[in-house]
Amino acid sequence: MRVLISAGWLGGAGGAERALYSMVRALEVEEVQVVVREHLDGPWSRVPSATRVATSESVMWYGAGHQAGVKGRVLQLVANPIRRMLTRRYDVYIQTMAGANLASAVRAPVRLVIPSGNVVPAAMRAHFTAIAMQAPDNTRFVPPGMKSTLLPPPVFDLAPRAEAPSQDIPDEFLLTVFNPYDPIKGLSDLARAADEAPLPIVWCHSEATVRFEIPEELLLHDRIVHVTDASPEQLRYLYERCAAYFSLSLSEGFGWSTADALRYSQAVVTRAVGVFSNPAAQQPGVTLVSSPQEICWDSVLASAAPPGTRDLSLLEPSRFRARLHDIAHDADW
Repeated sequence: MRVLISAGWLGGAGGAERALYSMVRALEVEEVQVVVREHLDGPWSRVPSATRVATSESVMWYGAGHQAGVKGRVLQLVANPIRRMLTRRYDVYIQTMAGANLASAVRAPVRLVIPSGNVVPAAMRAHFTAIAMQAPDNTRFVPPGMKSTLLPPPVFDLAPRAEAPSQDIPDEFLLTVFNPYDPIKGLSDLARAADEAPLPIVWCHSEATVRFEIPEELLLHDRIVHVTDASPEQLRYLYERCAAYFSLSLSEGFGWSTADALRYSQAVVTRAVGVFSNPAAQQPGVTLVSSPQEICWDSVLASAAPPGTRDLSLLEPSRFRARLHDIAHDADW
């Protein structure tokens, strides 16, 4: 299977960067070309040696995406038909919302766009075969009249080993991992949760690329321990040792932090969003709530189950690869 993927960044530390890394790694036995706006460093920058990587500013792809202005439109009008003739046919083209739109520059019978937690503009409808939803509740990102298909990303180990953070961590604690860049992450509920929870909260967030504005009542809260820019090894340590992982997020495209908790933490409490909108993710030790007020911490902690008792086939790389094969060769498109 020949696959072309267009994304914003290869490398970095965010969910979109990890999604690209995971897809490419799961497809290492296939023929894969990746086109990104920027190639960064970081834990998700390494790809299989056979994977070809180019930037959208390279000679082959320059101006292929939708760019503003007369120059961009001329480049597309003149160069894209030539690109279609020069490039080999792909079985499937996958584009994330942050990637350059190469749909008109390639030959691919199946073109998928991944919403990445965003509503797909109706104007993109003509360029794509379907929206590749990362979770069942991603239907809210699908414009009326556009087809969709379910394609959960594969989840590899966060890190091959665990490593304790350099700062002091309580012996018993609850864990949450998110960047406070949007109200949908449930930031406004965190102070109340910290006041009512039976254990202190370790909150991991990042300042690697953008400094987020954290309200003073959370920054100085005496029951919240801030861990900034934790490495994947340190995150694994915290996931494995927390009494419970909790997420107050109102909406997720996939929800990498909660997927990691499903893999490593004994107890998980979350809304039924992203990966947890899939019934297959509702495994032992998982508590679903519709609001933070519903959290009964005694029940959450009592429900703890070893992660090894869970069926995590939903997250398996082989399942992702097989699903993409099915989508690429679906005669109903």
